[in-house]
Amino acid sequence: MKKLILIALIAIIATSFARTPEEKSGTISILRTLRGEAGGMDSEFLAQKRITRPSLPYNYNTPEGNFKIHYNLSGFDAVDSIGYVYKIGEYMEHSWSVFVDSMGYLPPPSDGVLGGDGRYDVYLRNISAYGLTYPGGPGDQPWDDLTSYIEIENDFDGVYPNDDPDGPVAGAMRVTCAHELHHAFQFGLYGSCAAWISEMTSVSMEERLYPQVNDYVWLIDYMLNSPELPINYGSGYHMYGMGLYAIYWNMVYGDAFLASVWDTMRFIPNEQAVNAICAKNSITLLEDMADFAAKALFVGSRDCGFFPDGPALSDMSVVRTHTSYPASGGPSPQPYGFGMSFILFSNFGSSPVDLAISFDGADGIDWAVRAIWKSGDSIAVYPISIGEFAVGNVTVPFAHEAEMVGLAAVPGGSFSTRRNYSYNAVLEPCSIVEENIPSKFAIEIAPTPFNSACRIKVKSGERRDESVEIYDIAGRRVASLGEFGNAGGIVAAASLREYIWTPDVALPSGVYYIRMPDIGLVSPVIYMK
Repeated sequence: MKKLILIALIAIIATSFARTPEEKSGTISILRTLRGEAGGMDSEFLAQKRITRPSLPYNYNTPEGNFKIHYNLSGFDAVDSIGYVYKIGEYMEHSWSVFVDSMGYLPPPSDGVLGGDGRYDVYLRNISAYGLTYPGGPGDQPWDDLTSYIEIENDFDGVYPNDDPDGPVAGAMRVTCAHELHHAFQFGLYGSCAAWISEMTSVSMEERLYPQVNDYVWLIDYMLNSPELPINYGSGYHMYGMGLYAIYWNMVYGDAFLASVWDTMRFIPNEQAVNAICAKNSITLLEDMADFAAKALFVGSRDCGFFPDGPALSDMSVVRTHTSYPASGGPSPQPYGFGMSFILFSNFGSSPVDLAISFDGADGIDWAVRAIWKSGDSIAVYPISIGEFAVGNVTVPFAHEAEMVGLAAVPGGSFSTRRNYSYNAVLEPCSIVEENIPSKFAIEIAPTPFNSACRIKVKSGERRDESVEIYDIAGRRVASLGEFGNAGGIVAAASLREYIWTPDVALPSGVYYIRMPDIGLVSPVIYMK
């Protein structure tokens, strides 16, 4: 292997200097150059790459017929073995199958015989990134479609660690195929797409296709560290961190959401397409971002179990944390339109209390605001109804039973304008009599994600006849367990009831919520057919 002598040195360098997204996907530089934005590659170099192809002496046609893999066995671009070539072909074909057959994407346009025939061309070369997707010329469709080809690192010697059970090289190969091929599909649907929507959705495809690898986790820090930036922020690397939002879309709405966004971008661009698909799912982008924010706050050390890799992520940056009451304040930094801002409240004492929160946002724009009660892996989300003059309030019950209560605020309006708000929080006597709820309660769900049935355990301090209800992401009740003897209610002990939920065959994959109506305690569960 041609770089073995350097592996130790590379490992030292990798731990000494911060990893940058360009090392993972060089396509971000291409996208910036195409749109005339700062931080792109040399325009003359890109122009030359678009009309010429690398010269490699050997090629391998995948059995499924979609790819021609170009490679060399000697010299600067030499692959480690022919097996490496075959594996790239395998991972490319798997990615193609998921995008086309499972998700419904339109295949990228053919470049004719530029690479030798009509198959999609992948070149294995010694490059300074995991992969790059170069756009070519216009396709033959009436929309702004571009042909493309992909370059992938030829050996991944000295690759950064990941969680792939087959080793970090296999993991890097897999997620690079998923990420870069998604860029190829994007060029075929909207050749002038913005870098932010391109990168956030391609990051999510790494997790969608190869969830065992987790090479994307470090990228999410760019959003977690600066959540106040708008969704379409095009500078820096925030767009990579917003991959967590695209993962949320995949989890909540299923594969059709992102495929529909990109299909719609054949006709309307970027955030307009996202708005259109949100509307198709009976929600605005603003309200959807607030729902996402309510889950994204609870990752890292605050993890609530919603995101599969939540514990591996860093903590979401919050404006401040209050531990004494009454509490009040405002944000610094202030969030941009369609950015996120967070406040945390904790240390409510042991006496039965609710937390009453009032919110006053900047006038003249829409706001979406959520209060979130959290204890362990259980959360309850309380939307704050924002009325005239951007004012609203909510009472979060049983604050004394919570580890913390979060406030997530998302302003609408211009993406380029910061918006101010103020809030107040006071403790009030419980509005529900304490004797009417269990002294100790919890919901345990296993397995999650699940694909046929899950077991739900409801623990409480004393024997109670709780029913358990299942809701979809739109708030529709889809099942009730224990009601009239339906599908569960097996008493294991005086303080424990167990339920089995087997979803109706008509229910789609996605996130569902297990709710104890008497208490309002809510836990998410992921159903994957």
